[in-house]
Amino acid sequence: MPFHQYISTAFGATIALWQLTENEQELASLLSEEARNGIAIETTSSKRFCERAATRLLLNKIKETHEARIAYTPEGSPYMTDRPGYLSISHTKGWVAVAYHPTVPIGIDIELLGDKVGKVAPRVFNAKELTAYASDALRNAQWLHLCWSAKEALFKAIPESGIDFREHLHVSAPPSLGNEGLFTARESRTLAAKEYTLWYRIFDTFVAVCAVPLQ
Repeated sequence: MPFHQYISTAFGATIALWQLTENEQELASLLSEEARNGIAIETTSSKRFCERAATRLLLNKIKETHEARIAYTPEGSPYMTDRPGYLSISHTKGWVAVAYHPTVPIGIDIELLGDKVGKVAPRVFNAKELTAYASDALRNAQWLHLCWSAKEALFKAIPESGIDFREHLHVSAPPSLGNEGLFTARESRTLAAKEYTLWYRIFDTFVAVCAVPLQ
């Protein structure tokens, strides 16, 4: 199943998801010759080619980023060289996500549900983040994945280096946790100490979080 979903958020971000089931040859056949050759030059592995190919195909699903020329900063952040707007890209096993916003920096992250987050949680979450929904084991596990994904998305949306996930990124749990919704966060890395709105959705095997500055 290739293209999976197109999502428009309440705060102006557009998100597109691709379920990555095709092999390199199948994805290559969906690309233009120029795009195919460009990705082949930039990548050295089949896995990376598939991720970049799915990214290009997703960009072409969004009107504002269709056929956009993409470059990457030395830190690996994507940007469009031929038009305004902000991009963020994320991938996890079997999935690729692209997020676009016309006016403000944006961050997107997708994370597989599993036991990885629980192992690193004490090092990257503060006490309030760790204990949210503590009375419900399932919701607490989902929340920890969302909190981790939120910090990854915030890291991408904040144009600063030296960000410490535990010290500089503070995520507030929503009053209740459903399969989709909004919550907030703030950063303390900069003097501006900006607040952020975060959209989330819990899928069967992964979570997705998108972050933009509060406007």
